[in-house]
Formats: sequence, structure tokens, C-alpha cells
Amino acid sequence: MTQADAVASLVERRLGRALDPDLNFFEAGFDSLALVELHEEITGTLGLKLPVTAMFTHPNLRALANLITQGEAPARQDGGARRRPLGGSRRDVRARIREDGR
Repeated sequence: MTQADAVASLVERRLGRALDPDLNFFEAGFDSLALVELHEEITGTLGLKLPVTAMFTHPNLRALANLITQGEAPARQDGGARRRPLGGSRRDVRARIREDGR
């Protein structure tokens, strides 16, 4: 299974159904917070170095898969461990988005 396939599997598991690869994440039912949580799951599970903003600038499975397969999302040097757990209030999550988007 490629990393792009693994990402598709994680997205579809979180969504609870198969997803058209060209359907925008927001149109599929995700909101900003859900995309940030999905980012955490993708980077933590697969060990990808992927900025959280990629979830918004590559807003569907096809675009995200292209980003990953083009080598623009290399494996993280820390083995995929999170810098810190996602959680807390929406304000905490928004601060994390701003921080990761630098």
C-alpha cells in the first residue's frame, strides 16, 4: 500500500464512507477542525512531514495524494511522533493551525 493509498484509507475511515478523489473535503462533510484532526492522524500514523495548511491548499484526495507522491511530503525525522497531542479548546487548535502555518 502506497502512502497515498494509506491517506485515502484514513480519510475514508474518518468520514465513514468511500470518497470521490475529486470531491472537496468541505463538500464531503469535513470542517476545519476535522481537517486539523485528520492531519494529526495522517502525520502521526504515516510519519509524513506535512504542514497542516496542506489540508486546505490540497483540498481533496487527488490533490493531497499528488502532493505526497511528488515527494513534497517527506518522512519526518522524529519517526512520526507528534510534537504534542492535539486537544484542548477550539482556541488551542486554532493557535496550532497558526503556528504550523508559519
